[in-house]
Parts: sequence; structure tokens; C-alpha cells
Amino acid sequence: MLPLSYHVQPPGGTQVRLSEVPLGEWYPFFMQWQVPVGVSVLYTILSFYFNPSKNSLSRVEAKRRNVPAGGTPPAKSLLEPMTMVVFLHNAVLAAYSAWAFRSVFPLFVRNIAAKGWHCGLCDLDGAVWNGGLFVHMYLFYLSKFYELIDTAIIIAKGRKASLLQIYHHAGVILTSYYGCYYASSATVFLVWENTGVHTIMYLYYALTAIGISPPGKQYLTSLQIFQFLFGQSFIAFYLLKPSCQTASQRTWLWIMTAYLLPLIYLFVQFFSKTYKRDAKPKKDQ
Repeated sequence: MLPLSYHVQPPGGTQVRLSEVPLGEWYPFFMQWQVPVGVSVLYTILSFYFNPSKNSLSRVEAKRRNVPAGGTPPAKSLLEPMTMVVFLHNAVLAAYSAWAFRSVFPLFVRNIAAKGWHCGLCDLDGAVWNGGLFVHMYLFYLSKFYELIDTAIIIAKGRKASLLQIYHHAGVILTSYYGCYYASSATVFLVWENTGVHTIMYLYYALTAIGISPPGKQYLTSLQIFQFLFGQSFIAFYLLKPSCQTASQRTWLWIMTAYLLPLIYLFVQFFSKTYKRDAKPKKDQ
């Protein structure tokens, strides 16, 4: 057992009581650094250990590439256990993401409209943090533990979890933890950007789970890349404004930068290999 202390309190300046926060009773446990680090390390080890040596195409990929159905399972009924699990998992994450985006984005916009860009972004009086961002950042952090099921589903289907998949999920748990720990106002971008994209993404996966294949999956990947580039540009803004964040909050900005740059590279590499490769035969014809 890890030597955990159960006396972790919300960051200084936080005026929200844990009794008012959903799952607030778990805050002292999940905000121990050993929890996100331990889970991320264990997740990474197990993902590589159970990863199949060969990859099989999903129904969506097989259809998109015009690959014969051999070895690819047919569309399944919603009543089948695995189909139901995958559908519900993605539907729950789509619903949560839509709710979080709907809650945080107006909070961000109202603060900018009332105080201007500089004061609104810096949140020096803690209005955004105490007005809802603390609650949503904490729930966002918890949701990243649940999202690890994504990888379990991929492996259970006999498909190989990519380095991108594993790095993305392991890293976001750590960056979300430090966002909560350092109480940076910049986390508003992490929450509303990510949940906005995830609303679309998990809705897409919920539909594909029941055999509905919306077109334009490559645009979904492009949207994810744009999300990270857009987020990194705002992190650069905060880094270039020393008075906008405390020294400890700036630590989180550097942690996010160290995480995002390799992630952007891996996503661009995935996009290039997956979609440009498929476009080449059409170009030669």
C-alpha cells in the first residue's frame, strides 16, 4: 500500500467547500500524487503487456479502406454484451463532455466580457476558479481515470493500442492532476477545449459501436490536432505574461508544454500515416 495522507485540502484561494462538490469526499484520496503517478505507470505497463502482437481493423476502418470483411466482425446488435458496453461507455463520456463544455465555456466567456482579455484570462481575483472551474477541473481529472477503459476496449477487441493512445491517456491523468494541484486559471482551456472535442468524438464512437459510420473521421483527428495547437498557443500567452500566474502555476504550464509537444507530434504522425497513405492510390489512378 502507498503511504497516503488523507489531509489534502483544495489549493489556496479556493472558496468552494468539498461538501458542495460532486465526489468531493474522494478529493483527499485522488489528490495524493501517488495516485495519478501509480495509476499512469500501472496503466502503461498493463497496456503494453496485454497489447496483441498483431493489429486487426475495426469495422469502420475496414469499410473506409474497402478491405474485404474477412477477419472483420459484422455489425452487431445493441443487445449483445460487448456492443452494449462499448456504446454505453462512449455515450456516458459524450454526455459528460457536453455537460462540462456547456458549463465551463460560458463561465470563461462571461469573465472575458466583464474584465477584458488580460484580467479575464489571468483570473487574478479567482472568480472563474471559484465560480465553477475548480469543480469542473476536479471532475475532469476524475474522468481521465474512467477514460482508461478506452484502451481496455481496444485490446479486448483484439486491436492494438498505439503508442499515441497509451501516451495520451497516461499523460493526461498527470497533467490534469497538476492542473488541480496548482489551481491555474489556464486550465479553463484544458477543460472546455477537451470536453468540446470529446463531445463530438465520443458521440462518433458511440454511433460506430452500433454499426453507424459517420463520414469524415479524418476531420475528427484534425480537430484533435487543432485543439492541442490552440491550447499550446494560450499556454504560450500565459508563459509570456509573468504577472498572470504564480511561480507554482507556471510550473503547470511547463508540464503541459512538455506533454503537448510530443503529443502533437504523435497525432500528426498518425494522421500522415493513416490518411495520406490511403489517399496515395487514388492520386496515382
